[in-house]
Amino acid sequence: MTATAEPDAAAQPLDPDELQEAPPEEPQNALEAVQELLEHVPDSFAGRNYLFAGGNPSFGGDLVGGDRHTVSGGQVHGDVVTGPKTTVYQFGSAFGAPPHASGEVPAEELTALTTVFRPGPAFQQALQQLREQRVLILTGRADTGRRSAALMLLHTLGIRRIRNLDPDVSPTALLTGAEPAPGYLLADYTTSRTRPLLRSDLDRLRETLAKQDGYLVVTTTRSAAIRELPTVDWQPPDPGLVLGAHLDALRDGLPSGRHLLTLEPVQEFLAKYPPIREVAGFAVELARYSPETGHPADLADFGHGIVQEKVGRWFGDDELPLQEKAFLISLAVFDHAPYTLAAECADKLFRRLETIRTPGRPDGIPPFGSSVEERMALAHAELTEETEQTPWGPVPQRMASFLDPRTAPTLLREVWTSHPSARPAITGWLNALATDSRALVRTRVASTTALLASVDLSATMSGLLGPWSGAKDFRLCLQAANSLALAYHAGTAAVPRILRSWAGDDSARRRWTAIRCYALLGPLMPAQALEAFVLAAERLSDGELDQLAAKFQPGAPPPAPDRADRFQVLGLLEAAELLLLSAEAEQVLRALVRWLSGPASLRQLALAVFLTAARRTEDTAVGRPLLDWYARSPRPEPGSVVSVTVLAVPEEPVPVRSLLVALWRTALEDRGYRDAALGVLRGWLIGAADQPETTARLTELFDDLAVTERDRQRLDHLVRTVRTGSPATPFPPGG
Repeated sequence: MTATAEPDAAAQPLDPDELQEAPPEEPQNALEAVQELLEHVPDSFAGRNYLFAGGNPSFGGDLVGGDRHTVSGGQVHGDVVTGPKTTVYQFGSAFGAPPHASGEVPAEELTALTTVFRPGPAFQQALQQLREQRVLILTGRADTGRRSAALMLLHTLGIRRIRNLDPDVSPTALLTGAEPAPGYLLADYTTSRTRPLLRSDLDRLRETLAKQDGYLVVTTTRSAAIRELPTVDWQPPDPGLVLGAHLDALRDGLPSGRHLLTLEPVQEFLAKYPPIREVAGFAVELARYSPETGHPADLADFGHGIVQEKVGRWFGDDELPLQEKAFLISLAVFDHAPYTLAAECADKLFRRLETIRTPGRPDGIPPFGSSVEERMALAHAELTEETEQTPWGPVPQRMASFLDPRTAPTLLREVWTSHPSARPAITGWLNALATDSRALVRTRVASTTALLASVDLSATMSGLLGPWSGAKDFRLCLQAANSLALAYHAGTAAVPRILRSWAGDDSARRRWTAIRCYALLGPLMPAQALEAFVLAAERLSDGELDQLAAKFQPGAPPPAPDRADRFQVLGLLEAAELLLLSAEAEQVLRALVRWLSGPASLRQLALAVFLTAARRTEDTAVGRPLLDWYARSPRPEPGSVVSVTVLAVPEEPVPVRSLLVALWRTALEDRGYRDAALGVLRGWLIGAADQPETTARLTELFDDLAVTERDRQRLDHLVRTVRTGSPATPFPPGG
């Protein structure tokens, strides 16, 4: 950048997103990367099969975790709380009459409200304070049903004519010029340090109200501006009571439908912390339900439309600050993650969105914006105190989560598909976070990218997956592999075709990405994964094959850091090893034995994969898998003739134990891998010193390996050197 293009460039602070650390010199180990992915992937991606065990999530269309929800009409007036959390929602009036910013509250609204309203635990306290003081400040979040409570408090005092007051009026001007009425409601009043509500204001209001025998309820959020004033915090009633009240109102004149509240889909619905609109709509569906003609599963098909409508309101509201919209997107990515992380990343996204809205360098981000409570209320989210596992041990954190688990995927899908002008900012934001040093951040970027790919693959491929797959930074290649694997679990049918294309690409980095993705998806498509491994092995050069052999030779130097191909062999080896350690192990094992009689590259790969997996010990996450597998496998039937070096004819499948023995014998006879094979067995022997069960397994294995006199001498020499603690001297060649 030249001085004329940006005269004050030196004076401007650097964008943190532009201060990326240097890429690591080598990619992350495959097993470590898989464990990291599984640890931090969102609950909706708890996955299925093998590496992703349990569930069958899909983000295509409006499916999330197998739950599909629609919306039907109806409005509700009242309060609802679900589960152990105090979460209440209030919207509009009971049967269509909107709340008024000024003027008199319609009598019809009050009548409808009395039918469905249920008092919360603080109702009597609030009623007593209102009766004694004439002015009541009722605090609570905007969605707690505080307006409904205020109207019913006045109604309980016998007041049938209630006037709304303008919430923008100064505290000193409240009731000034207002038409006299027995009851007043000042809803959603906003106080601040520059416009506080003082005790003197309350005294003046009480005096005025006493003269005209009136009462006033003010609803507002908790804030420092009213901290010194007497208030009542509104606590709403149980949601089942609210749903039951609406059900009774809808079934007026019909037999009670309260028995429907015990249905499992109804209980599950209430446990999802639905907003009040959804409670009303669900009441409509429940009132129509008949046990004779319907099925309980039909009731589960409800609610997604309400979630989507809520998300649409957020991003279609010009009054909602852009910074808060950025926070909603960030919270969707980091749902059930530390609040500070969601807020920090939201500010980075806001900076990018602001650049789109106002070209040129934005002025900056307000360091102190909305309170945490206000943000959680806006997002219909909650904070919970939990312990986060970190590399430094457990750390207490405040975790932020949407109350409805469908909100996060619905929000991301809505923003990506309905607001394409925001895509450049979101794409740049995800690109910057993709190489973050925190595993949680990188994993959430991968799961988000997978979700976006499931709804618009072309845009996600061009903006994220494509560039990542061939990037010079292996962290981005890994992101492409992880994202594509998760996208496959999310129902993106084109993933196998993409992988085949990448596996044959001219870019070594893109081929590495495909192989790493096969390491994740191999158990779901073992035949395709093995085919890709064969093709990759056939492309290995003589130098790369030397790298593979050198990896198992004691004292061999690592490949030179400037070799462009130094990671291809390692990536292939780790991917095949993961597949061998998966639920499709037997199919892979048979392929490895077939490769022994194939080209030199396949033979070397087979032995290298086998010995790498055998090196796993109980100190690792996967234990000592090959020895355990050998011990669990039944011995061949007595008298059967099974080759220990080649496969039998197809109609006579070779037992697993014989396949393992064949690989061991081949490795022990191979000049390039013999020392490595003996080293693995030596490690097993040392580890079995105080483990009788492992010792017995090794005795069986050595009996199977000792076919010739030379075999017995070699293994006897190995055992003696371990028992005596002698140096690992090589077995005499002529012995």
